[in-house]
Amino acid sequence: MFLSTIIFAFGRTYTVLFAARALQGIGSSFSSVAGMGMLAEKYPDDKERGNAMGFALGGLALGVLIGPPFGGFMYEFVSKSAPFIVLAALALLDGMLQLLLLQPAIVKQETENSSLGELIRDPYILIAAGAITFANTGIAMLEPSLPIWMIDRMGSGKWEQGVAFLPASISYLIGTNLFGPLGHRMGSQKKRSKFGRKSTIRIWRD
Repeated sequence: MFLSTIIFAFGRTYTVLFAARALQGIGSSFSSVAGMGMLAEKYPDDKERGNAMGFALGGLALGVLIGPPFGGFMYEFVSKSAPFIVLAALALLDGMLQLLLLQPAIVKQETENSSLGELIRDPYILIAAGAITFANTGIAMLEPSLPIWMIDRMGSGKWEQGVAFLPASISYLIGTNLFGPLGHRMGSQKKRSKFGRKSTIRIWRD
């Protein structure tokens, strides 16, 4: 993340910026998967895990909330490199804090892991992956097209283009903090509903 952000700050050609974006995507996926896995291992209880993941994603949502207006403001009133230099410094500080506080180490554990084919065939994983894909498609379409439309039709400045994404960011912040605990309750209700249906069938048969 630090390296890709530095490249964004000083890159000038399309090829360099494309490589920086690809590198950023790889780093982001590494941190997201590892972070969620760490929370899942630390909080085996469904309720605690849901709350912890909701809180962690709330931090991500806070960054999504602050990022567009901050980047637009810094781009217009300071320079193109300014927001990326600030983010690179924050990424470096975050990495150092993780090394000091978390003290990561390799711990070998023997576990029964499902194969990739089994995971792909799991209906719950397919539904979750599909929901995430469709939910992100809308914002993915807006990110490249909305700023261009605002420039062509409104002559908007950089900070205005950043502020335009505030409603989506606020919704994301609310959703991550709401649906972590709510997801656990919905899961519990589903289990109780299944148990109730099975009990009713048994009583009817008896």
